[in-house]
Amino acid sequence: MVANRQDAWTKDEDNYLAEVVLKTINEGSTQLMAFKVVAKNLSRTAAACGYRWNSYVRKFYKEEIEKAKNSSKKQAVPTNEVEPTHDSEIITNEIHEEATTEKGHSEITFESVYKFLEYLRLKVDASGRIKDIQSLEKKLLKYKQENEQLKIEKQQLVEKLNELQSEYEHLFDFLDQKRKIVNVSSKNDTKVK
Repeated sequence: MVANRQDAWTKDEDNYLAEVVLKTINEGSTQLMAFKVVAKNLSRTAAACGYRWNSYVRKFYKEEIEKAKNSSKKQAVPTNEVEPTHDSEIITNEIHEEATTEKGHSEITFESVYKFLEYLRLKVDASGRIKDIQSLEKKLLKYKQENEQLKIEKQQLVEKLNELQSEYEHLFDFLDQKRKIVNVSSKNDTKVK
């Protein structure tokens, strides 16, 4: 007796998967986007949808895939108007498409392994850059706070300087007045003699 899996794919689910994938290819979008849509609607993971597509369903739709690809190429927008996609999606699709032969069997080639390793390197580099960016953002925030504090201190020093200049001017005015008094009194003393 063979037990059926509870999560086994039905014919209707296979047809729905094929329909959505072909539609997204025809629209010029990626298969990964189709897998995400199907996953959401069938309560499965995108990875499970991708695996089902690549391991079983895809081989029944070779002609339709080619037609959809050709149709999307005809509708293609110039490259400067295309929305950017994640490098990981592009590389993953390229790796899978190169690794799949016309018979639908997966074949590992040196080039596909190289591209996959290059993708991993880029991903690691990107995560390192993200950490660097976060670190730099923290430093920038710290420097902005220090800058604001220094501006406040500078303003306080400018006010103190202005106050001291005013006091300095008052002091010299006072000294000038006293000199005049001393000069006047010394002139008076010399006249009296």
